[in-house]
Amino acid sequence: YYDGLAKRVGGMSEKIEDLKKLRILVDKDDKGYMLQIFTKPLQDRPTLFFELIQRKGSESFGKGNFKALFESIEAEQARRGNL
Repeated sequence: YYDGLAKRVGGMSEKIEDLKKLRILVDKDDKGYMLQIFTKPLQDRPTLFFELIQRKGSESFGKGNFKALFESIEAEQARRGNL
């Protein structure tokens, strides 16, 4: 995800290595970009979590990160051994 981030999003004020370390996702639209992170599930079942967004001009909802979100949820479920 982070290897192709600069090419996908373009200029950002944040360092990619910092975003990677903190597991912050970035999405872009024609107005700017947004930073997006999700908490770990708050219960045993991974159905309740919080999404935090910081907009840098972007007006979208991070639709480009949906795939990354589901992949990270599936990886967390596999790590815990429950669905």
